[in-house]
Order: sequence, then C-alpha cells, then structure tokens
Amino acid sequence: MDKGEMNDESDLDWLSSLEEGPRPIYLRIVGALAAARSSGRLQPGDRLPPQRELARFLGVDLTTVTRAFTEARRRNLIDATAGRGTFVTPGEPEEPILDLSMNIPPPPFGLSLPALIRTGIDGLLKRSSAEALLSYHPGPGSPAERAAGSSWLAAGGDRLPVERIAVGSGAQALLAAVLLSQTREGDTILTDVLTYPGLIALAEATGRKLAGVGRDDDGMRPDDLEEATRRHGARVLYLNPTLHNPTAVTMPEGRRRDLARMAGKLDLLVVEDDPYSPLLTAPPPAFLSLAPERTFHVATLAKCISPFLRTAFLAAPDAQAVEQIAAAIRGTTMMAPPLMTGLACEWVRSGLAGEIAAAVRAEAQARQTIARKILPAGFAPAESSLHLWYPLEGRPRSSEFGDVARRRGLAISPAGEFSVAPGVADGLRVALGAASSRERLEEALRGLVSILAGASWHSPPAV
Repeated sequence: MDKGEMNDESDLDWLSSLEEGPRPIYLRIVGALAAARSSGRLQPGDRLPPQRELARFLGVDLTTVTRAFTEARRRNLIDATAGRGTFVTPGEPEEPILDLSMNIPPPPFGLSLPALIRTGIDGLLKRSSAEALLSYHPGPGSPAERAAGSSWLAAGGDRLPVERIAVGSGAQALLAAVLLSQTREGDTILTDVLTYPGLIALAEATGRKLAGVGRDDDGMRPDDLEEATRRHGARVLYLNPTLHNPTAVTMPEGRRRDLARMAGKLDLLVVEDDPYSPLLTAPPPAFLSLAPERTFHVATLAKCISPFLRTAFLAAPDAQAVEQIAAAIRGTTMMAPPLMTGLACEWVRSGLAGEIAAAVRAEAQARQTIARKILPAGFAPAESSLHLWYPLEGRPRSSEFGDVARRRGLAISPAGEFSVAPGVADGLRVALGAASSRERLEEALRGLVSILAGASWHSPPAV
C-alpha cells in the first residue's frame, strides 16, 4: 500500500492497529476503529475517509469496507449523514458484534420459537377465560400452575404434591423470596468461591453476606463446608451443582451425597439453583431428592427453553415453607405474569416444553463440538453446557483480557463477575448460546483464539 496516494495520511493513522490473524478483515477494521476511539486516537466528531479511499488504501474491495462500516454502525461506533460523510459517534458502544458473555439458550435447530410463541399465545387466549388472564392471583400460583410445576420438576425425582410447589417470574424472583423468607439482614450465605452473579447482586441488595467455600474438581468440598459453617455461623447453603455457573462442572452423585449428609449434620438449609439439568440426558440426582426435608429447589425455563419464558418453579421442604415463600413473593414481585406463565404451563402439560429443551440440548452439544475444534487446551468440554470456563494464572488478568476483547468487538465474562471475594480465582467464562448461528459462533471463537495467542498476553508480570 502506498500511503502517499492518500489525500491526508493522518486520517488513516488509526489503521496502524489493524491486527493480523484469522479474523475476517472487515472485523479487523472494526476492531481497529474501536481501539482507536477507546485510546483517543479518534475523537467523537472525527470524519472518516470515504469508503472507496479506504478500500484503495487497504488494497481490498469496496464491499469489505462497506461491511465493516455497517458493523461499526451497529455497534454505535460511527454514524453517517447524507451529503456530509461518516463520523465517529460520541456515545459508548452498544453490545459488541460477537457476544460470548450472555448465557442464554441457543436457537434450537429445526424449531421456530417465535412461531411457537405466536401460535401458543393465540391458542391460550382462545381456550382461557379473560378473567383468569386479566385478574390478580398473587402468591405461589394457581393450582393448575403449581401442578405444571410439579410435573416439570418430576424429571428430577418423584412428583411432589402441589402444596410444596410455588411459581414465580423467573429464578431470580424465587431466589429473592427464599432469601427474604429464610434469612435475616446480616446473615451469611455459604456458596462456591465462584458463583452465580445474580446471587451476588441479590445478597448486596438485601443486606446478606456471602462466604466462599473451597472446592476441587468435583465441586464444593464437604470438609471445607463444615469449617466455613462453623466459622461464619451460617444456616443457608447455596448450590448450583449441575453445569455450574461459571465453571460448567457437574457435581457427581457421590459428592452430592456427601454434601447432603454434611448439610444434615450441620442443619443447613440448601438452596439448589438448577437451571441446566434439562440440558443433560441423564443428570445426577438433585439435592431435592437427596435431602428433600431441607432443600429449596429452583428451576427456571429461561435457561433451557428461552428467556422469553420468565417462569420458574420452586419446590420447598413443606407447605409451611411455601406459605413463607408466597408472602415474600407478594411483597416483591406480587405474582408470576399470567399470560407468560399460562403459556409456559401449557407447554409443560403438552410436552412441548420438553421437546424444545431437547432441541436446545442438541444445539448446545453441536456448539460444544465447534468449541472443541477451535479452542486451545484449557477449555474443558462440558457435554451440552451453554458455557465454558478457562482458568487464568498470572497474566493477563481476566479484567484486562475483557477490556482488550471488547475493544476488538468481542464480549466475554471475566472472573470478577462471579467472585465472592477478590483474588480467589481468575478465569474467563465463554458463553456459547448468544451467537445467532453456528457460523457467528465460529467467528467469535476464532476471534477469541486470536486474542489468546497475542504475544503481549504472555509477557511476565511487571515487578
């Protein structure tokens, strides 16, 4: 390329950060643009050269530059004004082009969820009375909704009486109800040192404390649980034992039984957050079946079917505990939305919910296969998990890695989002479901590999 051919060489200084690597050149152009804006090399209001000039400078065809500008506009990096040109925007970027951070189920291959939703709502409105859908029914849910919840939870054991079931507007609402009804402000809740971010936010919002318990390759260690319980005087244990978020570890049955016995010895209540079991063909027995007398089991449909269904079911040790949960629901979210909950329960009763979950499981398995082919050693495969964990030791820190990835149009989740205490463990969670297609996932993973392979990330820490 002969920069002397350009009208103003300084207009293209930002392209000095154009990286080499396997990513398509249009994405490398967008990455260089994002990095230049982040560093201040490009300022809001700066005008970019015409696309034809840029294509000639780079030695690429015009469609490549046009595609890069289209993606940059999607990310709110640039804006175009007819007759004036293309300018750097003043606002912050929107979500990166390639999202490996949002842990949602992938679109199930061979099924159109929007079409199923439209058909399902239309049928529900025809079959249900307007009074039922337009009225309040606060608390643990209607008898029919609780019966559907019992049926959904039966996959993890025997079907429970509806008196032990509550329905809520998502797992977070039910977890909040458990914490508010079973703990007091200032109480300590035991959990893994890396845990679900929603629990961290919930504890902070309600004035509860979290204490991390040591773990090994099988999950939380019973001996560490005993020591932490006595040290903190805790009464509640939070577990996410199946396809753990963020490490993707599934706790084996033996460890579950050991922890259930230890919880009994210490008289701990167990809060079992179980959004991912439907993604396994043969999940280990739930704590709900191993320690039913002390377990509050929460299962959401959002992670195995679709975030559209903000519907979750809770099984409690007894009817009295459900009444306590119901009071907390009334004081927070009031009730589960009737229309969405009605659709979710109808899908459970008809078997469609199970069919969709099976299709999501198959797509998750296909995406795991893609990840195994592309990612380097260190990303442990996790059957049909929606995410993977990559431990980091030394440099780079995951927070620094996340910043670099974001400037290159890639979103990942660093360990700080999951850490109960700073400095306990470092790593990256890579979510596989948010990419709109397998091709987009491949593109995102290759971008991640490119960043991991960067020489600057292997330098020793400064002394």
